[in-house]
Amino acid sequence: MSGCVLITGATGFVGSHIAEAFVAAGYTVRCSLRSTSDARWISNLPVERTLLDLDYPADLSKALEDVEIVVHVAGVTSARRPEDYYRVNADRTRRLAEAARGVGVGRFVYISSLAARGPDGHDHPASAYGKSKLEAEKLLRDLDGPMQIVVLRPAAVYGPRDTDLLPLFKMANRGWLTLPAGPGSLQPVYASDVAKAVLAAARGATSFGPFPTAERSSYSWRDVAEKLEEALGRSVRVVRLPTAGFRLAGRASELAAKPFGSVPAFDERRAEDLTVHTWTCDPSTTEKELEWRAEVPLPEGLRRTAQWYRSEGWL
Repeated sequence: MSGCVLITGATGFVGSHIAEAFVAAGYTVRCSLRSTSDARWISNLPVERTLLDLDYPADLSKALEDVEIVVHVAGVTSARRPEDYYRVNADRTRRLAEAARGVGVGRFVYISSLAARGPDGHDHPASAYGKSKLEAEKLLRDLDGPMQIVVLRPAAVYGPRDTDLLPLFKMANRGWLTLPAGPGSLQPVYASDVAKAVLAAARGATSFGPFPTAERSSYSWRDVAEKLEEALGRSVRVVRLPTAGFRLAGRASELAAKPFGSVPAFDERRAEDLTVHTWTCDPSTTEKELEWRAEVPLPEGLRRTAQWYRSEGWL
């Protein structure tokens, strides 16, 4: 039996896949939850559950008891104000890492984002979200040693349980698809491949990173449309929307959510990322140091995701 690992954000899309991987590998897995967490994705896993609010030291002490590895997945990808990104993604990451180092945790794996690097051709983030993830990385670098800290930067993650891409599948399943008009490309990564990369980082990485985590191949929006057609088994009419149209849709989504005090999954920042920027990376360093390589190509990943959506009645 391997040691005890604390996974934050384990009830979410990516975190639940990571929890499954660590359980399968024989670890004692402790999943942190908030009082409002929906634990359905880990309900059938033999894991410990602990309430954790990173603003409360007592919660931290209990959650970190006997823990050898921390995998920090929890964070926000959409927020109403820039300072909310920093408070959650940077300050709380620092607080958790300091507490983990203080009790003798041996390894801390942080799930950052390719947004921390910024889009292709940039050496800095293009959004408040990306800046907050980069700030978290900087804070962690200052804490590296004697606790080994490893940072992964996944590209766009997709797969079963993902709600962000579900509207795209639903639209395509109705026979039409709205995609950006630009020539931009993307380099996604399937959720179970991310989980395997995290497992590899927890076991064998000897440096901080950050390690880009993505499939080797990149795809155009035309490729995405074709692969979605194959995954759904039906023809899809594609409508190419210019940048201004996507931005307007993102802004409208934000305005519609405002009266309810909610944060929409699709906002102006995401619209900008999809239409203006290109997101690819070179995962060769990750493959070499972690002895990891993404195994699920986009066509197969989309097919598996569509099958899962259907089995759950989401499509």
